[in-house]
Amino acid sequence: MKLLLLITTFLIPIFGPTVEYLVFGQEEDEDAEEEQNIPDVNVDIGDDTTNIRDPALEVETVAEGLEFPTTMAFLGPDDILVLEKEKGTVQRIINGMMSSEPLLDVNVGVSQERCMCGIAVSTSTLGHTYVFLYFTETESVDREDVVEGNDPLGNRLYRYELVNDKLVNPKLLLDLPAIPGPRHNGGALIIGPDDNLYIPVGDIDGTHQGEEFETLTQNYPDGADPDGRSGILRITQDGEPVSNGGIIGDETPMNLYYAYGIRNSFGINFDPVTGNLWDTENGPGEGDEINLVEPGFNSGWAQVQGMSTSSSNNNDQDFTSSDLVDFDGRGIYSEPEFEWQQTLGPTAIIFLNSDRLGQQYQNDMFVGSIVTGNIYHFDLNEDRTQLVLTGELEDKIAETRETGAEDIVFGEGFAGISDLEVGPDGYLYIVSLGQGKIFRIVPAVGDAFSPSQPAEETTSAEEDEQEAQEQEPIVEEQEEQQEEDTNEEDADEEGD
Repeated sequence: MKLLLLITTFLIPIFGPTVEYLVFGQEEDEDAEEEQNIPDVNVDIGDDTTNIRDPALEVETVAEGLEFPTTMAFLGPDDILVLEKEKGTVQRIINGMMSSEPLLDVNVGVSQERCMCGIAVSTSTLGHTYVFLYFTETESVDREDVVEGNDPLGNRLYRYELVNDKLVNPKLLLDLPAIPGPRHNGGALIIGPDDNLYIPVGDIDGTHQGEEFETLTQNYPDGADPDGRSGILRITQDGEPVSNGGIIGDETPMNLYYAYGIRNSFGINFDPVTGNLWDTENGPGEGDEINLVEPGFNSGWAQVQGMSTSSSNNNDQDFTSSDLVDFDGRGIYSEPEFEWQQTLGPTAIIFLNSDRLGQQYQNDMFVGSIVTGNIYHFDLNEDRTQLVLTGELEDKIAETRETGAEDIVFGEGFAGISDLEVGPDGYLYIVSLGQGKIFRIVPAVGDAFSPSQPAEETTSAEEDEQEAQEQEPIVEEQEEQQEEDTNEEDADEEGD
């Protein structure tokens, strides 16, 4: 049985068995059978059978037993690197089997969304395989922020080199704030078509927390100078600003910002057809977004979240884009291309640049949810600047999680999705927090299932290979928690 879970550190002894189970944004689930302890994570948990609504497709399990994996990247076919949130480890999985030792183990903060957060792999430099890692670093041990109450050193981006099955030669590329926190750290790394690194960073819980943490890039007109929070940053693979690439400013760190006004994002990706960047963003209880991110894009936080016409998302106040910080006209606000008014914690966003699941899905957009465990599917219009939405969703708004679901839900039962990737084989891979597994979607074997027979989880042939290395558990995590706290406007809780 599924359970939407919110564990608050204020109510839980860190190593104790007591946990508070809350339905995300709703009432307590008294029938919950799930007892898995996932600290500070608001997520869909469960072992329900996965379901792909297209009967011509089915689900395979690639790896399981994972311990809070957050994101993954491919080194090659059937060769995966995956991050473990609270252990600070990078694990390697080859043909479904995990290596007996991690490639890397670093000290990470773990409170709520602090984590081993993001990974990207580059082989564009001849003779080198670089692995980029974004994580909340602590000084001496994992969980130091929780156990000892120490602030993390920062949210940091490192470049490592893969040599002899180890990650070595670390180079610090970005040292970003991690306070006040502990949420909205971002870190969903991606390498763009220009071979540069793109990194979404949230407001690090700084909104409404005092002048020190309220910056211009959070749309405070008299705010503090930007410090790397609340934006999508762009740097070279050597950690330098992109040459002549200043979009909203020319001095560091302003020249790192590709976009700003970001509250909390767990997913960015480039359209393989147009090269346009898109993101997903999480609202404070309502107003989750999918955005087309042009250079200089201002997402509007902290003055607006979701559609500007939805006053309930914006503290019931009138919104005027002229009130936003625009950096002398270099920043441009635009409305979301889609909004879930009832938050569901959208995470990864991917474009299926493959026809392996059928030409009808090629280059379409897929979005994962940490709260519902669903995969959402969207077609794009001819110039690929908008989503094709009809019926209840024609106004670009889903008032509830069920609104228009029959038109956009592609898969379900994945229990807290924190990452989606397209593999070298052209199939769609899913990292499930709630099930602690990596899945992939493939064409169904034999006759297609009838609509009344949803595609069910199967075991891949790769799992049955008895290979050299000993398999160890990995599971997965990520995301947000919803605090319905006393803040009149910043219902600052979350949908991951």
